[in-house]
Amino acid sequence: MLLNAARAHDEMARQRLDLLLCVAPKNVYYISGHHSDWMFDVRWSGAAALPARHDVPACLFVHDVELTALAERPSWMPLLRVWTATVCGEPVPHFSISESCIPDDLDRRTLALMELTQGSAAGDLCSAVLAYLRESLPPDARVGCDDPEFAAMLREAVPSLQMVDARPALAAIRAIKTADEILLMRQAAERNQRAVLAAAAAARPGITWTEVHRAYMREAVGQDCRPFCMYVGAGRRSMGLHADNDYRISAGDQLCFDAMLTFHNYFGDVQRTFVLGEPSPPLRRAWKAIGDAAEACYASMRPGMDTADLRQSAIDRVRKAGLGGFRHAFVHGLGLDHIEHPTGMTGFAPFRLEAGMVVNMDLEFCEIGFGGVYFEDTVIIRDDGPERLYTLPRTLIELS
Repeated sequence: MLLNAARAHDEMARQRLDLLLCVAPKNVYYISGHHSDWMFDVRWSGAAALPARHDVPACLFVHDVELTALAERPSWMPLLRVWTATVCGEPVPHFSISESCIPDDLDRRTLALMELTQGSAAGDLCSAVLAYLRESLPPDARVGCDDPEFAAMLREAVPSLQMVDARPALAAIRAIKTADEILLMRQAAERNQRAVLAAAAAARPGITWTEVHRAYMREAVGQDCRPFCMYVGAGRRSMGLHADNDYRISAGDQLCFDAMLTFHNYFGDVQRTFVLGEPSPPLRRAWKAIGDAAEACYASMRPGMDTADLRQSAIDRVRKAGLGGFRHAFVHGLGLDHIEHPTGMTGFAPFRLEAGMVVNMDLEFCEIGFGGVYFEDTVIIRDDGPERLYTLPRTLIELS
């Protein structure tokens, strides 16, 4: 199960919530375990309701097109409600049944779900959720919802409902990963590492960065991942963002990668600096400063540590080593979002590490005229020290 159920119920008790209602696709997926591209494509196509009381059934709400997916991979949630689209004022159930149909096993499971949900079908998601709320909770229930606009529609229909912004609660719940989440993140990291190595292997004198970028994308897609981005570049353009990166790589250039993809919606995110051939003395000095700071900061990560202290330690170490312009160091949580923690604010606010968090620390040196040096890993915070998800060398990686 992706959901950290114990933490969810603790957070709901802390905020005195009768129900946690998720409408944002990532949170629906997290709470219910159900995924479909339709849910991520069409706004308000699905929802998941997690009640505080164990005698009230948790409920997944989907458009009826998703019944075939649920027949193949059911959600853990005991209750299922569907809604049916209305086109030009007419309800349009998605599936019809051929009179000559000889159903196979999957057809029979789909038909059973259609029969199960027929009596509770609604014309839109809001109506389906309202019917469930009226059946399951008192009219003045305290409901946490992750979509303020959807919450406003519910409150308009039932003014006595106490609607609470659930986004901070969900951020706190999702911060500590379950075993199933960590398994997916391990796989995302493994695939991301292979894609980075494939991109690095494509580098040679005369090739453009665009071609290196394309090699990363091909490898990511070939592993059933969705490429998110592959920043940065080579040589003097190995820092910042470049809209047109047809820079032709030369011997001695550094190649900086900030590479991200998703596997089953979970992020893989890593940064490394490669060099094509022999590194120049300035590149060696810059890498040593960044690499030594990264090694020290990552090794020191423990539950209870304030990420502001990690940032300051990195800045002090790198500047002492001679890179006075270094300032880009920060820690962020990783999971269903790239910047999963901290959240709900502008800027990268500090937070305290907890056992079970999955975090990255970015160290980036960007100097116009020189280029960049980048390093970032993903680790699981453990009581006895961080556990790495990447096996890429923590060195300036030299390419022949």
